[in-house]
Amino acid sequence: MRFPGSKLLHQWDLSTQNVSLDDLLRSCRQIGLTGFAEINFPESVAMIFYYLGGEVNALYREGPVAYNGKAALDKLRESVTGTEGAVSVYELPLDMAHLLRGITNRQRLRETLKGRGSLVDFLHGLEKTEHTGTLEIQLQDSSAMVLVVRGRVSNVYWESTTGQAYEKGEARQRLDDSLDAGEEATMYLADFSRDIWKSRHEVQDSLRSRLQSRQETSAEELASEESQLRDQVLDGLCATLPSVAHAFLFDLITGVVLARKSRAGSTLRVSLLAEKVPAFTAYLRDLVAAENQDQIELIEVSTERVAALVAVVSETLEGIAVLADRAQPTATIGAALTRAVRDYVSRVVPPQPVAEE
Repeated sequence: MRFPGSKLLHQWDLSTQNVSLDDLLRSCRQIGLTGFAEINFPESVAMIFYYLGGEVNALYREGPVAYNGKAALDKLRESVTGTEGAVSVYELPLDMAHLLRGITNRQRLRETLKGRGSLVDFLHGLEKTEHTGTLEIQLQDSSAMVLVVRGRVSNVYWESTTGQAYEKGEARQRLDDSLDAGEEATMYLADFSRDIWKSRHEVQDSLRSRLQSRQETSAEELASEESQLRDQVLDGLCATLPSVAHAFLFDLITGVVLARKSRAGSTLRVSLLAEKVPAFTAYLRDLVAAENQDQIELIEVSTERVAALVAVVSETLEGIAVLADRAQPTATIGAALTRAVRDYVSRVVPPQPVAEE
């Protein structure tokens, strides 16, 4: 894979340097890597994605057969004992790393691109199917990565072979110019799997990321636990804030509402505003990150009668929103929302073990 904006940090030749899988994993954790490790063998290739030093996804491909998650790590462990191969460790921009945490089913497409019109047509097809995932475009002298969320282009990265890298509008313009130059481009399309992405917890020293621990608990049990926790957070907000008409928790990447609570008879009054909150939050979050290299913690929008407040849960890439009557001060609502986020994070993300001296 070629990810525009990536930065090469380390490289090993397995024929001259004896690097075990445990050595590689330990090294990536210790530097708090947000990016990926790519391992190339004569007959296969593997990738391990990292977010803040924790393994959050793994891919392994041998010929036409591909593996994800723990199965990929198991296959990699069998292969890395050989003497041939190369390991490269790359750092990635945070917003690209967010989506790559859930990458799965990456496939090279038979169709190719030639000219910007062909790209417009292809993206229109993704819009119709509401695709969420990544589109890699590889040309001879450049490469691009298009992040797509529910059929909408979320961001574009472009990089030349000389190392020039751009994103957003300028990246799209350079990609269009490269396609218009007449060169045919190869495409790789990948899906976004929320189940894979949810493997986000910090890694313990004994090689136990959630790529492995998820196998000990069924998917149904994990989903039930997370659903109950979200409901408890919203119940607590509604109990603390009598002015709340509608509260919900949503996914920042896909905009999907994961849990909601409404008071009787109040849903219709705020339903139209509530529908726009996920997209509006994602837009502001991307805007602030691009313009100011910053992160949003709390958003407040007020009318004469209604206040809408959204807290971003950066640890889980989720948002918690409340829509309330203006009878209660927004400062009180914001403080309660901030406390709810801290409580939610403390329960959904296990604390790091304290190293003994």
